[in-house]
Amino acid sequence: MKYFRFVCDIKTKPSEAVDTTRDSAINEVGVFCAYLSRMYEYYFPATQTDNVVSITVCLTEDAQEAEHPQSCANIKVVTNVMDIGKFTRLTPSGKSLYIIGLCQQAIMSLVSEMSWETESFEHTYNRILGKNCLFREYWRKAKCSPNRQLKAQIYFEDDYEKDGIYVDFTDKSGKLIKRVQFAPSGYHIYSKSISELQWENNSHVIIKRAFSHSCTKTCDYWIIGIDGSIDYHSPRAENSEVNPHGLFDLGILYWEGKIIMPNQDKGLELIRKAAELNYKHAQKWIERNISITANKQQTD
Repeated sequence: MKYFRFVCDIKTKPSEAVDTTRDSAINEVGVFCAYLSRMYEYYFPATQTDNVVSITVCLTEDAQEAEHPQSCANIKVVTNVMDIGKFTRLTPSGKSLYIIGLCQQAIMSLVSEMSWETESFEHTYNRILGKNCLFREYWRKAKCSPNRQLKAQIYFEDDYEKDGIYVDFTDKSGKLIKRVQFAPSGYHIYSKSISELQWENNSHVIIKRAFSHSCTKTCDYWIIGIDGSIDYHSPRAENSEVNPHGLFDLGILYWEGKIIMPNQDKGLELIRKAAELNYKHAQKWIERNISITANKQQTD
């Protein structure tokens, strides 16, 4: 077994009056499902499951009306019914417990049907409960600085309370000296966009971005210091020969703030530089996102 996916299969009911509370709750269920399924997958140990590699749990209000993919030989789909009204009345912690409980019920019904060993599934569920459904972990091993005086390790958070990726700098005994956030979403641990950490010198580490699950000489990278400094580098935008495509891509990264920490002023500056170099995508982006907005503000 490799993959778990919890999804909200509750549909917005068509009506003359839009129920914003209900729609918001449905979206929130989806958010809880997403991080809890990543958490379940992260903690689930290697287990023999008769060539089944994936389990999808669909939460719905009515099992009879559910529209989801059917199970096949190596992908199993199971359903459980939830009470959206009950969900909205719970605390955030209660919502996590409610969702993971429903998903575990559905998983265990499949485990029983398939006659699998229950230990791995029960262990994973209990581990999540033991962490109060908060997904916060160190990623891979800590690495020592060249002079062996410090250690650095990637730490991530990915739950309803906190979200981000950090570098923890510690002394030789493991005492935390500085925690520096360098990326906005813990999800990128799973999307394989974060690569290994390595020390540049005795006070700074380098973390490369992985493209297509690998690193190349032109990969973007962070340089993060124990003083809290964060510098993001993109070789395509920093070469002696100016690359407008690289400038535009880097500007979008700063503007959107999905992969790197957001800085819209810096992002817009880079996008404008690309536009000045006659890069059409940058020119169209400015026209679509900046010029139209400015015109609306003047009209208002």
